[in-house]
Parts: sequence; structure tokens; C-alpha cells
Amino acid sequence: MVFPSAVRGSDLPARILILGLDGATWNVIDAMGEELPNLARLRRNGAWGPLQSTTPAMTLPAWSSILTGCNPGLHGILDFTRRPLGSYRLEFLNSTSRQVPTIHRILSDRGHRVASVAVPGTFPPEPLRGVVLSGFDSPIATRMESLHCEPPALFSEIEGRFGAPRFADFQESDIDAAWHRRALSRLLREIDRKEATCRWLLGREDWELFMVVFGESDTVAHHFWMFHDPASPRYRADPLLSQAIRKVYRRLDAAVGELSSLGTTVCICSDHGFGGAGTLAIYLNRFLEDRGWLKFREARGQGLEPLRQLALRLPLERILRRLPPQLLGRAESAARFGEIDFAHTRAWSDELNYAATIHLNVKGREALGTLPDREAAIRELSSLLLDWRVEGRKVVQNVIPREQAMSGPATEGAPDLYLDLALEEGFSATLLPSGRVSKGTLSRRLAPEEWVGGKGLGMNGSHRPEGVFLLHGPGVRPGRVEAGVADILPTLLSLTRQPIPLHCDGKVLRDALLDPEEHREALTFVPPTAKLFSGREDDALRKKLERLGYL
Repeated sequence: MVFPSAVRGSDLPARILILGLDGATWNVIDAMGEELPNLARLRRNGAWGPLQSTTPAMTLPAWSSILTGCNPGLHGILDFTRRPLGSYRLEFLNSTSRQVPTIHRILSDRGHRVASVAVPGTFPPEPLRGVVLSGFDSPIATRMESLHCEPPALFSEIEGRFGAPRFADFQESDIDAAWHRRALSRLLREIDRKEATCRWLLGREDWELFMVVFGESDTVAHHFWMFHDPASPRYRADPLLSQAIRKVYRRLDAAVGELSSLGTTVCICSDHGFGGAGTLAIYLNRFLEDRGWLKFREARGQGLEPLRQLALRLPLERILRRLPPQLLGRAESAARFGEIDFAHTRAWSDELNYAATIHLNVKGREALGTLPDREAAIRELSSLLLDWRVEGRKVVQNVIPREQAMSGPATEGAPDLYLDLALEEGFSATLLPSGRVSKGTLSRRLAPEEWVGGKGLGMNGSHRPEGVFLLHGPGVRPGRVEAGVADILPTLLSLTRQPIPLHCDGKVLRDALLDPEEHREALTFVPPTAKLFSGREDDALRKKLERLGYL
């Protein structure tokens, strides 16, 4: 997407520090109160409130909306992958897929110094006036390397001083009795490393925009909610693990205190909130099969479940990230869609637990499309989904066509429907792959030994749509405000008297500012390109994956 050019902005009257706490929720912060003295202090003197995530509340789209001031239909980052229009395959997305500039790109192009540390959706790092230590590019990256750093030469110095930054230095799928204790210590250690790295970078020069995201608040909530919340149907009493979420939040609060003292304007935000998962598991593709909307292949071979089980065993960081992107896409496509007979299917789901979605197989759009009328299909299928009951309770609270969830040219690449799954006594259902159960099994209750969950197995904490927003500094009006993820960029630019890109559909949070100013200008942006892989396929590695059934 290309926009007309803009003038260079004036010098920033304040230094912006954005502290991202992935998955942070006011529910935990409120319950802890003065256990979090730095957040409490900033909140007393700042603008704060719930931060509405994207629909659905997903990591990559939400952080991209925070970075760009746009909804996913405009910025183009719909998830970790996208399905090219008309196809039944998947492509992995990265920062070069984003169709509008980030706040870092905007300010860098205007001559300001910027830094970005561990922000999701920034791999590969684009050259800026400053530093980028990128976030993960897909669910399989766990450890930063030099290719995550811009300039690349800076990585060896950071690694020498602090060790290689990690997204998570442990697997999150095969969880045994000792896993939680190991994981907690590693999460706390990574916060230490990230804070030290940021303090060192902040001491090197006067950054005009510095952003860091701590993912540890998300990881600990996914895996420790069942120990944290006595109301959870998965609750398990454990004196040590019951304090895990509180320990991580206390450590993050200390990091907020240290880092916020180094900025003039401090913005604290999360991409979504958090809550607990219940014991109900649902199988959306089995539901579609039962209602006559989906057909599985008769001869089921190396399909969905063998691939997902293999993913729990392989050292994915060392193996899959070395493959060319087309092979990664092929593997992911086979894992999600390999058992579906598309010639006799009207609708299907990715069955991703963090986002319940449905694709329609539209005639004339998909290669093997079967539906002659998309709008009629949406009405009919929505009625079936809204009528679905398990144990007398609704399974689906709301069916949201993609046109209601987002707007812009990227919308046509999104799933046709997003499902808002109903909560059971405040706890979410777990969406699991249908390849694990027999025909006719549309739902079941998880057994107690399954409650601990794990990635791909139904984690005991799950996303909620309302995250955290807090803004503190000169020109900020203290008090409660209602905000959305796309509102952060326009508000920060307004606060610092910078022109706001005309294409941004986020709004300036005028109630959060003493003297809001909104000057809109168009700008030129060409998405960056980068060569992520050498193109050389490791033949022995590929053959190994083929033998194991992954490819």
C-alpha cells in the first residue's frame, strides 16, 4: 500500500517509552493492589482503562494494531499464517507482510531515534534509525539470533553481556510434574535478562521512542491459571505454584519501575487480557461434519493428528526454522487441512484454540468451491452454530462475519467467520483438533489428568478481549478511559505533536490528554522486503522429516 508523501515532524517534546505486558489483565493487577507499587503509582497519576483487543483477541494482529494504529484488515497481519485467496494452503506471515508503517518506521523516517525489543511481529527486523531486537516470526521460534537483530553486529555484544534473549527457553507441550517449577524460574530469569538489556540500551543514547514487550505475563497465565484461581474448574492447590502468576507480575512491576524512570511519557499496554479455561472440549470440524457441512477423506493417512503429535517431539527451533518458507507452509497446511475432502466440504475450521474460525468453500472463489451463495451460507451456518447446545448450554455466543471484525483490503484473506465461544461460569471452552476423536464426538469433558494442558492440548489459561492500557507523563489527563489497540499510535503522536498518518483508523483518546491535538497527513510507505532464508534446502533434514511423516 503506497500513500502520498508527508513532511518531517518536529522534534518530540517527550521521550516515549512503551512497555508491553503481553496478556496482562486488570483482573490480576486489581487483585494484587499495592503488591504492584509501580503500576499503582503510574495508574494514580495517569490515564488508564481496559484496552479492547482485535476480534478475535490474538497476539500478532493485536500487537500489529498497537504498532500501526490500524485494524487487521488494513495492516494485513491476520494471524501467524494466511490462506491465499482461493487456495487450501497456508503461508507464514512476518513483518514484511504488514501493509502500513509502524510507529517506529514513522518516527524513524522523520529523523527520530527509535528502539524495539522483543515486539511480536517485527521479524525480520527492518533497518531503522536505531535498534531492533525482533519478536518471534512464527510459533516455532524460541531463541533470538543475529538475524533477529538490526544492526546484526549488535547481537554478539548483547549475547556476550546478557546471553541470547529468548522468547521461551523451554517447550510448552509435554508437561510433566516438574515442568511448572522449571518454567517459573526460567520466566523470572528471562524478565531479568530483558530488563538488563533494556537498561543497557537505554543508557547508550537518548531514544525518542523505546518499546519492549515482556511475553512472560502471557506464558505464565496460559500455564498457571489453574493454580492461581480457586474458582477454576481445573483448580489444583499447590502452595508454590499458586503464587506463580503473582511472582511474575511482581517481577514485571519492578521492571516497570526501573524502566519507567528512564522515559518521559510511559505507555503500558497489553495485546489482550486473560482468564481461565474450563473442562469442556469442543471439536468444531466434527460439528460441521455432523451437520453435513464437512467431509473427511475416507482413507485417512498422514493427516492432522500424526503431524500435531510429531510437533510435540521434534526440536522445532533447530529444525523447522531452517526450512524454506514454502516447506513450512506445506507442513502447516497438511497439519490443519490434510484430512479434509474439500470437493465435498462446504465449511471447515482451523481449530486453533486461541481463535475459533470458519472458512467457507465458496464456488468461484475456492478451487473446489461448493457453496453458490456465501451470504445464504453465513445465515444458515450461523443459525446452526447459535443453536448448538452442550449439557443445555450454548457453545457459540456470537458469530461474527469477517466484514464486521475488520475492514480494509486484507479482509478478503481472513476466515469468513469468527466465533465468540460462550463462557461457562466465566471459563472458556477448549477447542481441540477433530483428528483426535472419532466421528460423532462433538464435545467431551477433559479428564483431570488433562487439565494441566499444554500447547495444542488446551492450556488452562486463555485469552480475553480486554487488556491493559495506562498512559503517564506530561500532558496526560489522569482518569479512566476506554481504549482500543488501534488508538495507541494516534494518541501517542497527538501527545507528542506529531502528524498522524491519514490511513490510521484508530482514534485519539482525547479524554486521556490535557490538550489533544490531531493533525492528519498522508505518507508514503512501501513494505520492506527481506530474504529470510538462503534458499538452500537441507536434503538430509528434509528426508528425516519425511520419514517422520511431517512433510
